[in-house]
Amino acid sequence: MIANPIGPFEEPRFCSYLIRSWFKGEVPAVRTPLYVRDNIHVDLLAKAYAAFAESVPLQQGITKLHPSFYVESQGAFAQRFAAEMSSRLGVPCPVTLLHQEDFTEPMVRINTDRIDGVGLGWSETSAWDAEAEFYKQIIK
Repeated sequence: MIANPIGPFEEPRFCSYLIRSWFKGEVPAVRTPLYVRDNIHVDLLAKAYAAFAESVPLQQGITKLHPSFYVESQGAFAQRFAAEMSSRLGVPCPVTLLHQEDFTEPMVRINTDRIDGVGLGWSETSAWDAEAEFYKQIIK
């Protein structure tokens, strides 16, 4: 399983929906706020995979990586995303968490290897800045 990559050039899904709604002055609704998912900045995911690939020749036997970062409910992630974007986008970023009625997917879908971004020379603040800049450019 690959954690949901977020950041510049991400597949336009959940985060894109939130951004488009905010720039239209709408309040996006999170229909499945109880599902626990794993979101990771795409640049951190790339660094984790690169470090893993470099380490493979040094390992014996089978080695795996299941990169993980923000493991939380979709409601909590939407609120995290809104808080990070509101100061960077210059538009209000409210979110409505609906009463979840859809339980057709697994309640928890996550990876198990927490990535140490600082150890990889990665900056969470810079990643959020890049995400905001990316969306400002494609929305305008």
